[in-house]
Amino acid sequence: MKKLLILSILFSSVFLSCDKEPDPEPEVIRAYCYFYHFIPTLGSVIWEVDDSEVPEEKLYGFQFLGSLLLETATEEIAFTVKHSGTKEVLISQLFQLEQDKYYTVVVHGSADDPSMLIQEIDTSEPQPEQVKFQVLHSAPGQNPIDVYMGGSSPDNRDVSDLAYLSITDHFEVKDYDARAAIIVSAHSEEYNQDSVLISSIYNEEIVSRANYFSVLAPSTYEPLSDLTLWMYILPLE
Repeated sequence: MKKLLILSILFSSVFLSCDKEPDPEPEVIRAYCYFYHFIPTLGSVIWEVDDSEVPEEKLYGFQFLGSLLLETATEEIAFTVKHSGTKEVLISQLFQLEQDKYYTVVVHGSADDPSMLIQEIDTSEPQPEQVKFQVLHSAPGQNPIDVYMGGSSPDNRDVSDLAYLSITDHFEVKDYDARAAIIVSAHSEEYNQDSVLISSIYNEEIVSRANYFSVLAPSTYEPLSDLTLWMYILPLE
């Protein structure tokens, strides 16, 4: 059974009958996944969900949304990532999905030692004048990191000692803090200007009461390219 439908190509068909009422449509059970590829040295990968290969290779850093058809309200699904050139399986993982839930699915690490992260997305709406974030550290060769929003004082440190290939829980910050400044630095007990990896100010594109998934990773699939804090907007209830 094909499990994955890319939302951009979803369609429906209606069959009409002059003789009788059409049969009721069977209930469609779905879960939704946001997929990401952050393996440096690989420009693209092939995703496979159960026995269904995703159309087209997916580029490094590219976000795409898939609607997965489930047979029951909860179902264990196999996620597989293949090398786009050799078609070699890089990694495969089983995960139980639930009806109408949203999930983050990330492959990262290295081509020789890949890792897969699958996690449910918290789609609850942030409080007024707040923004929700979740941060993933996917920068190879970097020690644990801290993330400051709004300034460099201890009160502005929203993420502390986040290790490589680790992800934070969802957390909320004041929207004006996120817009004022986001600073990513190597972890230290106290803020150290010399440890700053990324500093971004006047982030006017950040929307109040939005839900963001942020990934610290190289800006391209070249491992030595500059680091970037990739930002993706996620759904809310």
